[in-house]
Amino acid sequence: MKSNRRTKRQRSLNQQLLWLGGLPAAVMFLVLLVFFTTLRLDDARNDLYQSSQSLADNLAPAVEYAVVSGNTRNLERLLEDALQRSHAEYIRIANTTGRELGLAKRPGLAWNGGTETFQLFTADILQQPLHMPSGEGFGWFEPDFTAVPSAYRLGEVQVAVSERLLQAKRREIVWTSTIVGLSLLLVSLLIIRQLADRILRPISVISGNISQLINDRSELRALEGGAPEEIRALGEHLEKLAVHLADVRKQREANLTAADDARKRAQEASVAKSEFLAVMSHELRTPLNGISAMLELLQEEPLTSRQKDYLQTARQSASDLITVISDILDVSRLDRGKLKLDTQQFCLRDVIENCVSSFRHESEEAGLTLSLNLEPSWSNNDTVEGDGARLRQVMASLIDNAIKFTHEGQITVKAATRQLDEHTLSLAIEVSDSGRGIPGNQVGSLFRPFSQGDMSNTRQFGGAGIGLSLVQNLVELMGGHVHVESEAGMGSTFRFEIPFRLVATPQQSVPELTEENAAGLHALVVEDNPVNQQVARTLLSRMGFNVDTAEDGQRAVGLVTARNGMYDLILMDCQMPVMDGYEATRCIRDWEALSQREPVVIIALTADASLEAETACEKAGMNDYLSKPVSKDRLKSTVSRWLQKQT
Repeated sequence: MKSNRRTKRQRSLNQQLLWLGGLPAAVMFLVLLVFFTTLRLDDARNDLYQSSQSLADNLAPAVEYAVVSGNTRNLERLLEDALQRSHAEYIRIANTTGRELGLAKRPGLAWNGGTETFQLFTADILQQPLHMPSGEGFGWFEPDFTAVPSAYRLGEVQVAVSERLLQAKRREIVWTSTIVGLSLLLVSLLIIRQLADRILRPISVISGNISQLINDRSELRALEGGAPEEIRALGEHLEKLAVHLADVRKQREANLTAADDARKRAQEASVAKSEFLAVMSHELRTPLNGISAMLELLQEEPLTSRQKDYLQTARQSASDLITVISDILDVSRLDRGKLKLDTQQFCLRDVIENCVSSFRHESEEAGLTLSLNLEPSWSNNDTVEGDGARLRQVMASLIDNAIKFTHEGQITVKAATRQLDEHTLSLAIEVSDSGRGIPGNQVGSLFRPFSQGDMSNTRQFGGAGIGLSLVQNLVELMGGHVHVESEAGMGSTFRFEIPFRLVATPQQSVPELTEENAAGLHALVVEDNPVNQQVARTLLSRMGFNVDTAEDGQRAVGLVTARNGMYDLILMDCQMPVMDGYEATRCIRDWEALSQREPVVIIALTADASLEAETACEKAGMNDYLSKPVSKDRLKSTVSRWLQKQT
């Protein structure tokens, strides 16, 4: 398409050059043709008229004697001779009375009856007076009459020229002028075409060179020696441009190579970071699972008040460490765009009240008043679809921040709902405190990851600086927005608003599993870490399960097949020696399919909290996924939900 357009433009330029040179030449030759043809026609007419009149004037005295003497033969001879030497159609001699004395005409000329028109040229035939000189010698001649001093008119000579002759002359002049003019015009056009080609050829070469540059080719054709100076200068500039583009191309290729290397290094660094986070998550969560679970089990034992205080401090420290690890992993997932929401039905009021209640003890120990105010316009139907865990995480981060930066006073959580349409409910939550506030010049950096208002070594408050950044990202991921209002010394107010989809018919809550319901159920814990194995076994035993353990996937597959599928639940670790949890799950599913048995509930219990691990668990055939550390309530809720589905 581009080539056709370029050819069309080139032809257009060729035509314009031909018109530019040919049109003035044609006009000039037309004007000159008309002008000189007119002059030649006038000259031919005048020449014909003058020669005919001269013939008449010269013939008149020549025939005087023949007319006077009446010599008719001599008269006709003179007329025939004059007719042959002229262009006249006829020559006629007439006396004063009009009587014809002599006539010479062209052969075939119709006389007195033809339709042909003539131009008539006349001359008087005069008898000149005879002047006799006086004096001696002429006395013998004395006429007896008196001589008339003036000439005597004897008649006239008539020379007739045909209009046809003049028209033939005109045609001849017009044709010869036209042929000469067209020949000169053709020669001029050929010269103009040659000049146009001298201009167009180098332009065509330059156009081809530009196409070569567009196609990243450096082979340029040289201009011919006859190119005009301006076009030659343009070609030289184009050659310089080609050299410059070649340098730019080399620099671009070098930059692309460097960028590609940098991209590969960044990808390798990202992969290394992800692998490092996965390994660190696994290595940290594995002992943390044992610590938090044992502390939770220990809390159920009879303790003194001091022991309870120590235990509460240890649990809080473990909880804070788990929160930091989870936040770092969430930030990493957000950076890679791999953080997904877990959409489930939940009650807004329950999530909000449970979240605020979990901070009451901490706020009371800090000497603060923590209150929750639900607006009177709160919707009667507050069961929605969304990620309730992420909503709780956002609220927990804001409340924890408020407790950290408030020495005295109160923290108020306000919640309101607004129905946008019949299917959408908007939740607005506002967390206000009476703390130290935030200076105006630091508000803009609050939501930057790993950033704090005070980054000095003497800062009063700790933290990794990722809480508010994670809050903003999570709120935006759920389709909402977050806003902060703060003034130094006057406290802060964080407000966020998130839309949720209303549920018309809420699902019935699954009844929790009790020891009576779990009596007679068998569970298998597949875990290579002895501490975590003991934790899982103890938690399931307290729920009422009969528990067996296996230290690797191969041992687990053997137990399932040997005991003929008697297990109702399997808690499967993913990373184990000999055979990992993914391969073990696939083997169990294949055995169930071959033996046509109902699939057992397999729940992944792993320290790898990455999205890739969750996806791998789903592809392997596991029913659900729990990341360590796992609390008793969370494990009980998940197990109850899946066993309820099985029954």
